[in-house]
Amino acid sequence: MRGAMLCARRLGGLRARLGARQVSTSWSPVGAAFNVRPQGRRLDLFGERQGLFGVPTLRAPEGFRVAQERALRRTEQLVARACSLPPGPQTVLLFDELSDALCRVADLADFVRIAHPEAAFREAAEEACRSIGTAVEKLNTNVELYQSLQKLLADERLANSLDPETRRVAELFLFDFEISGIHLDNDKRRRAVDLNVKILDLSSTFLMGTNLPVKAEKHLLPERVWHHFEVAGDHVVVDGLRAEAPDDLVREAAYKIFLYPNAGQLKCLEELLSNRDLLAKLVGYESFSHRALQGTMARSPETVMQFLEKLSDKLSERTMKDFEMMRGMKMKLNPQNSELMPWDPPYYSSLIRAERSSVEPGAYGPFFSLGACMDGLDVLLGRLLGVSLRVQQPAPGEVWAQDVRKLDCHFTIRGGRVREDGSYQLPVVVLMLNLPQPSRDSPTLLTPGMMENLFHEMGHAMHSMLGRTRYQHVTGTRCPTDFAEVPSILMEYFAADYRVVQQFARHYQTGQSLPRSMVSRLCESKKVCAAADMQLQVFYAALDQLYHGPHPRGRCTTDVLRATQERFYGLPYVPGTAWQLRFSHLVGYGAKYYSYLMSRAVASMVWRECFLQDPFNRAAGERYRREMLAHGGGKEPLLMVEGMLQKRPSIDDFVNALVCDLDLDAESFLADSE
Repeated sequence: MRGAMLCARRLGGLRARLGARQVSTSWSPVGAAFNVRPQGRRLDLFGERQGLFGVPTLRAPEGFRVAQERALRRTEQLVARACSLPPGPQTVLLFDELSDALCRVADLADFVRIAHPEAAFREAAEEACRSIGTAVEKLNTNVELYQSLQKLLADERLANSLDPETRRVAELFLFDFEISGIHLDNDKRRRAVDLNVKILDLSSTFLMGTNLPVKAEKHLLPERVWHHFEVAGDHVVVDGLRAEAPDDLVREAAYKIFLYPNAGQLKCLEELLSNRDLLAKLVGYESFSHRALQGTMARSPETVMQFLEKLSDKLSERTMKDFEMMRGMKMKLNPQNSELMPWDPPYYSSLIRAERSSVEPGAYGPFFSLGACMDGLDVLLGRLLGVSLRVQQPAPGEVWAQDVRKLDCHFTIRGGRVREDGSYQLPVVVLMLNLPQPSRDSPTLLTPGMMENLFHEMGHAMHSMLGRTRYQHVTGTRCPTDFAEVPSILMEYFAADYRVVQQFARHYQTGQSLPRSMVSRLCESKKVCAAADMQLQVFYAALDQLYHGPHPRGRCTTDVLRATQERFYGLPYVPGTAWQLRFSHLVGYGAKYYSYLMSRAVASMVWRECFLQDPFNRAAGERYRREMLAHGGGKEPLLMVEGMLQKRPSIDDFVNALVCDLDLDAESFLADSE
């Protein structure tokens, strides 16, 4: 396979060179390539320069205009064909080709506008995104195009003749049309368009407001905490929660000031939720949550709330024990004020984890050089899935920075699909990470969290690279939100298993393997206060569901917050605060915040059922590839889970999988392979 690019964006620049210290050379070619500093691309004055990602038109920023104009011309041709042909399987192929023509430009531009170092490229990509976005909005209101698809699915004989993947893709396209109200009469359709525009504007305004700093008069705070914040004249400026600050008073002040209700932001949120509800009801749903969950693994808000309520009940006792541990730590450090408050858990849980681990975090770095970790991924993917990673030299102009590595084998740059001539359009993905710069004496060294994140993101990349869907509209990670994180979270389990870690975690100088005891302590430390962490996620997910449930609620969002916190968390609501106004996920994950918990539950079940006994089980790996990775969003997610586990899990199975993770002894992760 070809086309996977791995972008490691290193913080702090790339100017220093490796010094005289010996760097172990016992790595595979992949590991060695990532443990040496890029030396820059040789200037070839006579060779032909390729465009970004090998796209000839993208040799210069102006190429985006050429690419978007070609895509729009192709779109017009495909729309004309779709509207003129009689309904049949070819209709779905045309819709997918239409989607592919637009996504090939939009997805690439969406990546370049945030990743390219040159402003001219970023601006050209931004303009391309706007242009393609306008074209998509226009297509969503094309009644004739909608009817060409609607006629196909309305004809029972034709619909039943479609294979399962084609029918699912056709239904997804139809759903995308109808959530915009195209199936309504003219007046309601105009109302739906207006609501969509208003929701976009409100979403943008709310998102900007979630990060706005807050000014407070200095005299309201003790002078000893002023220096923890930016000082502007007679005010201090609070731009975050300072959750890791050792001083209790600093955390309390930041919490109360940063979360102080902003009237404009409060009104914006109320209007956003109200307009989402109006749109959902206009297009035929009971609530926005009902609309958002169609086609997901959960399927309905009722299932989500049942999942969250059962999980909360199971976590309750464990969460209280975690809070008691935190109170004990707070009492030890601050006996005068030992009441545990919402601004305390991140700080005190981190202290308890550090105390339990008894290993300095920096001690892991020499064993987790970037090259070693890539070596580990190469070994794991090879033994599990038969995938080999090979480093390729990019052609001149193909990549956007010196520290980009091109791999054969996550922004999706191009989705995979079967072309009209029967050949397969191979996917291209980018995995982009913020990693430390190499020093003069060492390669890039990762913390355990960075190593785990690398494995997590490679899970997303494999989902895209190994998907073999007929249609790019459902390739790889283009699947329901509550299933999309399963492959990436599953990779975290491999990253925590000593049988996997011992394959690659070697000191970059001496070649010494990472001691098993250090992995054991790391796994144990992750379980410390994990119930309280999960309980907080349950609280956020429940709040998201209640905000997007049936309207009118009869209560303001702050009253809903207070009641939900009391029911689903366990620490008191702080009067005069409005955390929901900083809840940025309400924009991108409205009614779907539960998804990460549900994906983690599935990953846990897959791990325990298929890989716990042997993380390199090739038969299980092939089944995983066949039943889950191959389908992207082209198959109903619960059917993929059922195919993998060979049973359909119940809500109790989801809940028990998450709780089981909290109770697992570290040795079950580190099972001896001897």
